[in-house]
Amino acid sequence: MTRSNRHVWYAQTGRWGGKRNGFDVSTRNQKSWIGFLGPRLLLVLLGFSPFIILEISLRTIWPKRTVTLSDPFLNCEQLTPLFYLNGDDYRIQQEHLKLFAPAQFPANKKVNTSRVFCLGGSTTQGEPYKPPTAFPTWLQLNLEIVEPNKNWEIINCGGLSYASYRMLPILIEILQYQPDLVILECGHNEFLEERELSGWKQSPIVNRGAARIAQSSRLIQFVADGFHRVSQVESTTTKRTRLEREVDALLDDQGGLEKYRRDELNIKSVVTSMRWNLVAMVRACKKSGVPVVLVVPTSNVRDCPPFKFELGQQTDTAAKKQIEALWARAMSHAENPDPESLRGNVSQESGLREKLEKILAIDSGHAAALYWLGKLELENGQTELARRHLVMARDNDVCPLRAVTSVQQAIREIATQEQTWCLDVDSMFASLSEHGLVGDRWLIDHVHPRIEGHQILGEQLADLLIEKKWLKPTEKNWRSNRSAVYRDHLEGLGEDYFIRGKQRLAGLMMWTQGRTRKGLSHRETKP
Repeated sequence: MTRSNRHVWYAQTGRWGGKRNGFDVSTRNQKSWIGFLGPRLLLVLLGFSPFIILEISLRTIWPKRTVTLSDPFLNCEQLTPLFYLNGDDYRIQQEHLKLFAPAQFPANKKVNTSRVFCLGGSTTQGEPYKPPTAFPTWLQLNLEIVEPNKNWEIINCGGLSYASYRMLPILIEILQYQPDLVILECGHNEFLEERELSGWKQSPIVNRGAARIAQSSRLIQFVADGFHRVSQVESTTTKRTRLEREVDALLDDQGGLEKYRRDELNIKSVVTSMRWNLVAMVRACKKSGVPVVLVVPTSNVRDCPPFKFELGQQTDTAAKKQIEALWARAMSHAENPDPESLRGNVSQESGLREKLEKILAIDSGHAAALYWLGKLELENGQTELARRHLVMARDNDVCPLRAVTSVQQAIREIATQEQTWCLDVDSMFASLSEHGLVGDRWLIDHVHPRIEGHQILGEQLADLLIEKKWLKPTEKNWRSNRSAVYRDHLEGLGEDYFIRGKQRLAGLMMWTQGRTRKGLSHRETKP
């Protein structure tokens, strides 16, 4: 192709870079596109200009409506602040003392003070004991050893049965109290209250993002406020659950266990809701310049059978009868199918395994069969199979009082995505447990660590803060002083403290069976 022909070809095909009679074809094409799009873009801008002018004007003359950050599918208007000002101190309000332990801190933060808020559920509070042996206390003792010249204020905001959606309003509240660090522990209580979760299934992520953007528009707020005044009706895109002032757990009522139904569990939507709340909390902390630590919860998978199991509604009548017959025969091998009771009896052990495997061939989500098969495999040294089945048993528990795998994984993913600090307590205890299976060695019940477990948790938090350079040891061998400090602290609690803890543990066990209400008043002083 000659030079002249190339120029003609460039001009005819519209390819960039050609010239014709000294004129750059690419420049001409660019100008033609500008000529085509320019007037249209100008018309679009002119069409939006009234709205832009109104938005700017309202930002000048109309006060911004206060928007409470909360799960968009929950009505949290009736929730009250956790703290109130009492003289020179902030204290937890009396109405919250049924589910929170007393806590206070000065209204005026002193110089050289670091203030840490620990938000979470009963694990943060220290159940079945109380805050003096909970991980926030052991963290404080470690901080005081590491930097003894600093004034440390560690505020325990652990609420019994509190889930992420109830923690979010508290997080927004405590950000006004000059925190230097926030620790968030959640995951076990997401299924405790009855909530309308269909919105999380039906509402696309993009719609929820658009709703958050709309909240920042003064014009949309102004129009919505006017509509609300005229109609006196709250406009919502989905059915919203009205939260009670305090936790209304299903298990708080006699027979509450019966309210949990296998086919009604909406694990995916619950996890999506928890993700939204955790991300909202992390971003609120970031916006305020406050570091945050996410805690991945652990649970007892080795020594805690499922709290409830049942067959799915999709199981036909014939299959149900077959499973029930197999389960009854499995129970007949012993008082219970505990493999330890069958040790040395090869025929009974083989018979039990066969029946459990037949049940799971029909119903792979039978939580009890999964658990006892896992225990049997563990007894026989089949560690990997045992781990798989024991974790599946927890995840298929019809009454999910333990954080399921998808909950734990969601917290890890949020920590990575949001680039925030994370303490994986589940992995930590697994590394300290035989065969990597967390059980009674470290946990006193289904989820709560023993006192020494809380000690390790507090120590690991301190180590994490040192690793992140938030904490700077003044002495190289500061850990050598820990044992003496721990001993003095425990001796100062008195024998009654531990007696009351054991009594509360018995009550907690009854609560998990739906046989009693949870949360005795913290004002009680008698054992």
